[in-house]
Amino acid sequence: MKKPVIGVNVPSSATMGSLEGELGRIAADGWDAAELNLAACPFILGGRLQQPAVDYVRSLFEKFSLHYTAHVCYGLDLRSPDELHHRVLDASVRVCAALGIDRLNLHFEEFSHDRAKEARWLERVREGADLAAGLGVALNVENVEVEDVRYALEAVETLDHPNVGMTLDLGHLWLSANWFHYDFLEAVKACVPRVRHVHVNDNGGVFEPMRLTDYHLYNTLGKGYRFTFDRGDVHVAPFWGTAPLKEAFSVLKSAGFDGIWLCEYYSQLFHPLNGDIRRRVLEEIENA
Repeated sequence: MKKPVIGVNVPSSATMGSLEGELGRIAADGWDAAELNLAACPFILGGRLQQPAVDYVRSLFEKFSLHYTAHVCYGLDLRSPDELHHRVLDASVRVCAALGIDRLNLHFEEFSHDRAKEARWLERVREGADLAAGLGVALNVENVEVEDVRYALEAVETLDHPNVGMTLDLGHLWLSANWFHYDFLEAVKACVPRVRHVHVNDNGGVFEPMRLTDYHLYNTLGKGYRFTFDRGDVHVAPFWGTAPLKEAFSVLKSAGFDGIWLCEYYSQLFHPLNGDIRRRVLEEIENA
């Protein structure tokens, strides 16, 4: 049986100057893959690719035997009429191709119920997927906790593009299922045919309404405070919260999922436990 490929996200605090050390730590902890948020380094300025930054990070990537994946900048809004967002997606795809990254995640965010906005989102993702296909980069749409996962799944199904899959974020799904009152495992089963990438993280299943009502204030809450009082999408290590991850692993494994199990949590806050966390995730996948 093929050994699962298990990765972790590069800490959100990473910069171009600290990236080599972070990648070295990820490799030393035994992870197979690393996922980088493209906003961590000055790859893109005003929608324009910055080649010196790309070249430097590519030289760092080559020092480690890791599979690399990427996440677009969290500010990307493909529903916006501002063409800058379209250019940023294109530049993000080109950065990935230049770095040898073969898959790029973008958030679905909230369904707008505005036909023009949703049509714009679909068209921009389709155009981005066409560009990415020619450069060897897959686009994966990620569900977020602020929306019912079925909207994201419906969008991917509507696109029905060979280069557009789904990133299933299990932590986001756990919060969303509790907030919007639908069954977590039934949702995993519904999404499985479109899932090409998985984000594994945990939380207490308690949605934080401030995420919708005052996002800027929400972002000022300290991680320690949010962990202690279980405030929403805390992205703690797998099996530290209450999400039914074992059951989700069983569904994914039974369906033949063979992508990357990317543990997306605040790994910098869990040193020196990350090696043990990786081993626990591997054990649970193999036993699922």
